[in-house]
Amino acid sequence: MNKAILKSEYGDIYYELSGEKEKPVVIFTHGVGMDHQTFKMQVEAIKSDYSVLVWDLPGHGRSTIKEQNERFTKMSACCLNKLMNETGVSKAILVGQSLGSMIVQHFLIKYHEKVTATVHVPGIELKRHIGSWSKMFVPLMMGMFYLFPKNTFYRMFGRHRAENTEVQNYLSDSMRQTGKKLALKITKDMVYDLIDKHPAQEKRPLLITYGEKELLYIQKASRKWHELSLNSKCVRIKNANHILNQDNPEEFNRAFIDFLEEIKKEKKQ
Repeated sequence: MNKAILKSEYGDIYYELSGEKEKPVVIFTHGVGMDHQTFKMQVEAIKSDYSVLVWDLPGHGRSTIKEQNERFTKMSACCLNKLMNETGVSKAILVGQSLGSMIVQHFLIKYHEKVTATVHVPGIELKRHIGSWSKMFVPLMMGMFYLFPKNTFYRMFGRHRAENTEVQNYLSDSMRQTGKKLALKITKDMVYDLIDKHPAQEKRPLLITYGEKELLYIQKASRKWHELSLNSKCVRIKNANHILNQDNPEEFNRAFIDFLEEIKKEKKQ
C-alpha cells in the first residue's frame, strides 16, 4: 500500500493507494467531518479484485486545508482530479458518502471522461431542489447551528447519523478533529448546492443506496433519482441510518459488490 501526501493549492492531501495497476480502480470519498477510515470495511471486501484509492478531504483526517473562495464541493472535485493525475489513475468507479456524493457528481460534470460508474452512500441528485428564493434563509438556518456548544454538536453528529454505537463514537471523534467551524461552512455549501442549477450529468451506471432509518426526505429523493435515471439501481439497507456502509456493512457490501460485478460484465460485452 502506498501512503502519501499530495502537495496542492488546496492543502496537503493524505491518500492511500493499494492494489495492482491493471485492476479496475475504485475511489472512495467520505462525508463531512469524517476521513478515509469511513470505508475500511468496503476496502477490505474488494481489495483482492480492485485497486483502491481512499483519501482525506481538505481539512479532514490527516489532510490540511488552505483558505479557498470556491465552494467546498467544487473545490474538492478539482482536488480529486489532481489526486488522480498524481497517482496515474485515468479512470475509476467513484464512491461518495453524503458530501462525497456531491463531490462525485461535481467531478462527473467536469471530468466525465474519467468516470466509469458512480455509487452514492447515500446521495441526493445535484440539481435544484428548492427555489432560489430560499437562499435568503440559509444564513439564518446555519446561525442556529452555530449556537450549539461544540461538544453537544459533536455528540449530536454521531447520534443522529448512525445506529451502531461504535459508529456513533467514530463520527463524534472524527467531527471533533475536523472542527465545528469547517463542518458548518461545508454544510452551508451543500445546502447551496441543492438550491442552485447545475449542468446535466453525463450518464453512467449508477448505484444509489440509503438506510431504512435515514431521513424520509433523503429516502424519497434517492428513489426519485433512481426512477429518473437510466441504468441505475437503488437499494434500501436494513438497520442502517445515514452512515449505512458502517451501520450494516454486510448488506451494503453485497449490494456494492454485485454492482461492481455488473460493471465488469458490461465492460466485457
